[in-house]
Amino acid sequence: MQHAYRWKTFKYAGPQLECKTLSPLHFPLLSKAGIGRAVTSSDLDCFEHSPRLCTFSSRTIPRSNILCNQIEHLKLHGRLRSLAGLAKVFRSCPSLKSLEATDIQTYGAGLEQGTLGTWRNITSLAFADCSLQNMFSSFNFPSLNKLVIEDHLHCTVWPVDALISFISRSSCVITSLTLHMQSLSDSDLIACLQVMPELLHLDIANSCYQEHNSITSHLLSSLTQQQSTSISLVPKLHSLSLHNEIADFNDHAFIRMVESRWFKPGSDVSTAMSTMGRACIHSVVLKCERREVDAEIYEPLWILDAEGLRVVVSGTNGVQV
Repeated sequence: MQHAYRWKTFKYAGPQLECKTLSPLHFPLLSKAGIGRAVTSSDLDCFEHSPRLCTFSSRTIPRSNILCNQIEHLKLHGRLRSLAGLAKVFRSCPSLKSLEATDIQTYGAGLEQGTLGTWRNITSLAFADCSLQNMFSSFNFPSLNKLVIEDHLHCTVWPVDALISFISRSSCVITSLTLHMQSLSDSDLIACLQVMPELLHLDIANSCYQEHNSITSHLLSSLTQQQSTSISLVPKLHSLSLHNEIADFNDHAFIRMVESRWFKPGSDVSTAMSTMGRACIHSVVLKCERREVDAEIYEPLWILDAEGLRVVVSGTNGVQV
């Protein structure tokens, strides 16, 4: 406790905090704090003298005006039973820029579009195991540029139409997208990417179920750029990460896709593609969770790696590129 003035990070996972012990202390450098259970207002009194505290995590919404007014990044890892509870988070934290939430469940009929408000400060949202249909229909986030959605329980239905409507209604520009879904098809994924032309970073993990596979030859073909046409899916993509859990994978289609998006710096092709509004890809990661990788097949990517493209290809037999 004598060194509390030096703390930058504080995490507590025990029973109720001993506020009498902590309250007299000042935390001038503290920027990140987390309590691993539901919190009460008395739990948060000890952070009254923490002017730099802007990142907080707990199982419930913080109930401290001082803390809520300065929070910019919030992680909630307890259940929210309604979208109204999510709206309360946004109202309670006027400086909030990013939110990570787990297990937001909604029931009954959906609300009218945008019913729960427009929140212009939010730039990053991360949802895990949440009901998405009503969520996308009920909020507007004009400044949103990063979206992360994970489904570990195979219970989230991917609402492609609701997401497309949400992107259009909010007029947001998504530059970073992470989808680790158990029920995402390749056609739904492609439809979503078509409304994200400014996307820079894409991270996809497919299902271990063949019927819900998103990383297919169809997806790889759609991501392959053709120099003969001005139409291109996510033309400005800088980094691509694929986590493949299906044994059946088209290695050659993946290699063609990567080759089509790499332009040797300073080359005529690079200049021509830049004129067409296409960016050179900088990083490609492929992780095959259920199959070995034949290093010889991926020999063409060794050349690109030597030219400057970051390439990582791994399988059950380890990293091969």
